Amino acid sequence: MVYLYISSAATIVFAFLCILFRSKNKSFEGMIFKFMASFGFISTAIIGNYLNGSSSLRYFSLIAIALMFGLYGDVFLGIKEIAPSFRKKLMPIGTGFFLIGHIVYLLAFHGIVHLLWPTVLSFPVGIIIAVLIIKLGKLKFDPAFAVILCAYYGLLVWKIAASAYLVYKDPSSANILCLVASCLFFVSDNCLAALYFMHTKGKNALVTIELSTYYPAQLLYALSVVLR
Repeated sequence: MVYLYISSAATIVFAFLCILFRSKNKSFEGMIFKFMASFGFISTAIIGNYLNGSSSLRYFSLIAIALMFGLYGDVFLGIKEIAPSFRKKLMPIGTGFFLIGHIVYLLAFHGIVHLLWPTVLSFPVGIIIAVLIIKLGKLKFDPAFAVILCAYYGLLVWKIAASAYLVYKDPSSANILCLVASCLFFVSDNCLAALYFMHTKGKNALVTIELSTYYPAQLLYALSVVLR
């Protein structure tokens, strides 16, 4: 168990340093610690699976894959911070990797409790939220990226509904962690949307909130492996 504590503590330190440097507009240093924190999430999940005796190998495998796609997303969005000239190319790629990661999280949830598919009705709710944000914010995207963004919001809301359903059916510690993580992800990505696509004041505060919700979300997903 000590290795799990060490991995979790190291990940928290890396995440804190990323938030600290990003709040001071030190993008390069922040990017380095962001990558290290992403590796920490995966390491925590691997150690958690080892401690769990591989009794939930399917769940662990899917969570690890989702965390890996999150790492890829972090890499491409992190490069954007030090190579802004490639922003338009890197944004869809990074967002696409995160989108795939959310799909894999959903697959992990759907393998726990049967009859989870009714939660798919929440997917169009997320799409409607995205359309409203685009319309009310008068945001202009390439049509392809607008479709990706709508699907992304649909998956965020679907994840919350699916993890809430899990807690309803089985209020275990692992399911509660997943629900909290899914809600934190929704907050984090809304902050990202405001940072990337809207003219807002207090961007440093938004960056801090975004990272302060994103990192706990990923860590909670990783820790849910040992409790599954």
